Amino acid sequence: MYVKRIILKIYEKYYIVDKWTLYQYVSGSGRCAIDDWRKSMPQGARRADMDTFLKAMVKKREWEFPDIDTLKGKGMQGLTELRWKAEGAPHRIFGYRLTENEYVCLIGCTHNAKKYTPPDAMKTARTRRHDIQTGAAIYREYKLLTSL
Repeated sequence: MYVKRIILKIYEKYYIVDKWTLYQYVSGSGRCAIDDWRKSMPQGARRADMDTFLKAMVKKREWEFPDIDTLKGKGMQGLTELRWKAEGAPHRIFGYRLTENEYVCLIGCTHNAKKYTPPDAMKTARTRRHDIQTGAAIYREYKLLTSL
């Protein structure tokens, strides 16, 4: 019995497969929203915290608060925000569940004192979701860094 527990622990630790696939909005000119947002962050802790958070999220069976929350307001039904802090600043990715274990990331932002940066992030998320749903825009897989 003891040997079985050790083997299971090793299996759980080293052979965890991703349970979720992340996608990101792609503009008409081919720009990838989350790749561009990540590149705009200063190198260091903010990028590393984002990478670590997303890598952990794709391995979770279920996403729960405080890692994810619903967005409220007119036209926001079905939109959610992935939530983490980096260097003391709340970071968010607005998006929506595509299927059981697929999530489309529409825009990244920071959130301080009830203000988002960029300030039009919620409107942009609504517009981008609409554009994907009507075929005016596409999404493609967001590739996580594997060196974490």
